[in-house]
Amino acid sequence: MRLLSVASALFAILVSLPSTALGQERVPYAGSTAAGIDVGVFAPASNELSSSLVLNGTYEFYFTPRISVRAGLGWANPGFSVGAVDSLMQIPLTVDGIYNWEGGKWHPFVGAGIGWHFLRFTSDLPIGDIDNTDTRVGFNVGGGVEYFLHRTLAVKGEGRYYALEDARGEEPSGTALTIGLKTYF
Repeated sequence: MRLLSVASALFAILVSLPSTALGQERVPYAGSTAAGIDVGVFAPASNELSSSLVLNGTYEFYFTPRISVRAGLGWANPGFSVGAVDSLMQIPLTVDGIYNWEGGKWHPFVGAGIGWHFLRFTSDLPIGDIDNTDTRVGFNVGGGVEYFLHRTLAVKGEGRYYALEDARGEEPSGTALTIGLKTYF
């Protein structure tokens, strides 16, 4: 008898879940926020630099369900194929405007923004007192798609091009292709 009562209670809860989900707002909605983490590959525009792992963390605020602003912090460390310098570590701090389209579980998006790219030339050789850091303002443009696994969790794929001014004769610009997770709250 007790098993029947527990089964009836579980059945009642499961039946009522879809009706409570109908009363919830769509995601994203005006005033909602999201955080994400991406991993992928950074392909530098310079032939002297090799491809690198890229990691990004993002925080996004939605002014409307379609328009948001996204802050991001990333890391890439492409290596040099020749010369005394081993790699050009890049840490971009970006702010982007994003527009997305409603597509049910699929939300394609495009965006553009500005960023401050902190660059560090690294070497295994002793460099002495030479300043090996630089900062460049850069612009980026890109797009991608989010696929909602459920109401507050999405898988995101994105491609983005970063355009930066040369640093010490090297071109730090390049393309990042990433995949990641994004959660809404």
